[in-house]
This record gives sequence, C-alpha cells and structure tokens, in this order.
Amino acid sequence: MKKCLALDIGGSKLIVALVDENGKVLVQEKTAFSPRPTQEEVLEKILSSVARLPMAGEAVACGATIPGLADPEKGLWVYAPYSGIGDFPIAQLLGERLGLDVYIENDVNACALAEQRWGVCREMRDYLWITVSNGVGGALVLNGQLYAGAGGNAGEIGHLTVESGGPLCPCGKRGCLEACAAGPGIARRYRQAAGLSEGDPIDAAQIAARARAGEPEALSVWRKTGNYLGRAIAAATNLLNLQAAIIGGGVSLSFDLLQEGIAQVYGQEVFATANADMPILQTGLGYEAGLRGAAALAFRGLEHQNA
Repeated sequence: MKKCLALDIGGSKLIVALVDENGKVLVQEKTAFSPRPTQEEVLEKILSSVARLPMAGEAVACGATIPGLADPEKGLWVYAPYSGIGDFPIAQLLGERLGLDVYIENDVNACALAEQRWGVCREMRDYLWITVSNGVGGALVLNGQLYAGAGGNAGEIGHLTVESGGPLCPCGKRGCLEACAAGPGIARRYRQAAGLSEGDPIDAAQIAARARAGEPEALSVWRKTGNYLGRAIAAATNLLNLQAAIIGGGVSLSFDLLQEGIAQVYGQEVFATANADMPILQTGLGYEAGLRGAAALAFRGLEHQNA
C-alpha cells in the first residue's frame, strides 16, 4: 500500500505524518513554531521532523497544507497574515531536499478534498467545508471539483456579515462570522456574559466543558455561536444549492453544543423549498483533518501524474 508524507503547517505548530491510501495516519511528529516564524524556520523544522519520522523513507509523494494564501500550480506559499511569510516557493525547496514531488494547497481546501476521499462526502459533488478554530475558513467543492473563484479565494464564509455593527474582524469589517464564531469570539462573549476580566485566559474548550456541566452562560454562548453559523450556512446554501455543509476545526469538537443554535437560525433563513433536507454535519476526518488533507493532496497529485 502506498504511503505519503503529510505536512500540516499551522499558525503555531507543525505536524508531520506518514499516511496510507486509506487515510490512516500511521505515525506522526509534532513541533512548535516561534510566534512569527521565518521561511527558514519553517523549512528547517519540516526537514528535521521528517528526519525523525519512522518509515519516512517509504513515502512516494508529499502533501502540505498552507495556512494562508497558496498557489498550488506554482507550489507557492503566497501569504500568511499571521507571520508575514510570502512568496515562499515551498514545494520546490522541499522537493529538492526530500527527493519527492510536493503538492500544496490552502489548508481548508485540502480538508475539503480529504472529506471527499475519506470523510462524509464520498458520495457528494457539491458541498461547503467550514473550519472553525482561531479563525473561520471555507472551501467549496462544486460539481466534484474545488472551486477557486476568479482570484483563487472562493469560499471565504468567515467574512460573511452575521451581525450588523458587530465586533471588529481582523479583516477590517465588523460583524464577520470569524469575529463572532471563532474561538476568540466565543471567549470574548463568554467573558462578557460571566463577568470575567478581559485578560482572563479561558478558551473555547473550557467554555464547552462548562456548557456540558449545565452552566447557563456557557450554554447561551454556544447556542449563539450556532446561530451565527446557521445564518452564514443558510446564505451559502441559498446561493449555491448545496448537498451538505461540513464543519471541522477545533471548535467542531463541540458540535453537540452548536447543533441546536445552527438549526434554529438556519431553519429560519434558508429557502427550504429549494434546499430540502440539506444536512449540516461534523467532519468525518476527526482532529487529524489537516494531516488527512495534506495526504489527499499527495495522492491526488500522484493520480493526476499517472492519468
């Protein structure tokens, strides 16, 4: 069975793994980046992690998920707002050092492809994949293919307005889904509801634990987060007539706390007659969606090469 190297490059961490054709993560190595990593640091940490990875020599190709803008055709990491990394020919440099063909893609797009290969979308051709973590990203698969848009930036559901005049988003607008429903927005609203100080370090996972313990403030915050997601998904569904919307990312681990709020507002705002029974699902890829996304890029690249 063929195996590929999978590189899940995040904003603060790197996970390198060996993944087989069934999407099984065989072995992995995790390391952290400095707060604003350089191209040199990213490259060095990838190579040193691969060197420590058992069975890495069995890989027949390599896939890498890029946090930020990517040009898959050129193998270029175009821009990462969190670090300033840009114009980084990562596929070429890694390929030369690893002796493998390297395929890259934006991380959310890669997860959408993996969902089609190994997740809950194996029988679907038109769906939206949403990652909800420290930010909110989206990827569209239409007619069985990733839809990039005119400038390669389609699927930015995180910047649909879900609350007029709402909190300031890193993009400069107010009331974006990202500002309201990502981890920092969840924590901000909980601190306000619970009367905590602005500097309190509580995060979405801790708030989820409090909600499951029945705390009213935490339950209300998660229900409202679901409302925001339901509004954005309804807008996308009305426009695109999707088969499904899939939610991944760290916040999706609390999908049980989001479902009621999503269903409430989605049901109010979707054009139900045209979009009957469209499911909103938790990713089938689990916490390792990024690694499986990277592996999907590599296996797809091999298939295109051999076609």
